[in-house]
Amino acid sequence: MYLLRSGAGILLIGALLGLGACTRSSESAKQRHEDANSAAGKLGKAAHTVAVHTEKAAQVAGRKLAKAAHQAHEGWKEAASESKE
Repeated sequence: MYLLRSGAGILLIGALLGLGACTRSSESAKQRHEDANSAAGKLGKAAHTVAVHTEKAAQVAGRKLAKAAHQAHEGWKEAASESKE
């Protein structure tokens, strides 16, 4: 009973009730399927595909940029060592 009287107990019960509400879905599987086949659902799928492809392209660009930065640094070090000679 002490747990229920404390603020921590109230927060714990609130969190458990909140998590229970988040895990339940009022939509049926059929309704979700119909929503996915609507115009907005198809647009959402297309947006997701674009986002995935954009992320992959950004990763490739990042690797190329890192390689170019490494090459520039190596060139900088080489020029510095040549100027000391």
